[in-house]
Amino acid sequence: MGFWSLWHFAIFIALTLAAILAGRRRKNSHMAGYGGWLIVLSVFLIFWAMQELAEFYRVRREIAVLVPSALQSPDYLEYTRYALGLAWLEAFLLIGAAAMLTLNRHRRAVHWTIAAVWIAGPVAALTEFALAESYFGDYLLEDDYSAMAATMLFATVWTCYLLASARVKNTYT
Repeated sequence: MGFWSLWHFAIFIALTLAAILAGRRRKNSHMAGYGGWLIVLSVFLIFWAMQELAEFYRVRREIAVLVPSALQSPDYLEYTRYALGLAWLEAFLLIGAAAMLTLNRHRRAVHWTIAAVWIAGPVAALTEFALAESYFGDYLLEDDYSAMAATMLFATVWTCYLLASARVKNTYT
């Protein structure tokens, strides 16, 4: 998830939960159409996709500058191929989910978005952690589980919203 800290996600999730609870109190069961939190989610999914790619290329460039000998390491080159593939997979999933929410009014758009958020979030964070551990475990100073925790919270909140929202139920049939 790049430069976002656990606190960024905690604040984001708290605000999202507050908005969901406030929306439930208003009893807007007649709401329908693409709007509100669906727009926020779609914009965030696109931002997240671009941020994943930007973060990969930034880290790769910094390693090339700070540790040029890494570019000669077969392990590093293999690791970057896997990491690049994972970053692009996440980007395609997230942009695809945002596009489906925007253009498609079938329930499968919601299911696709939920799957994309979980795959690009906790599953990808766990995969990135496992890759780094397997290739560079001896060089890692500490294990950082914050990306897994943050993406797990993020995916849980948006899954709850997509499954419980009256707007989502009325829009995607």
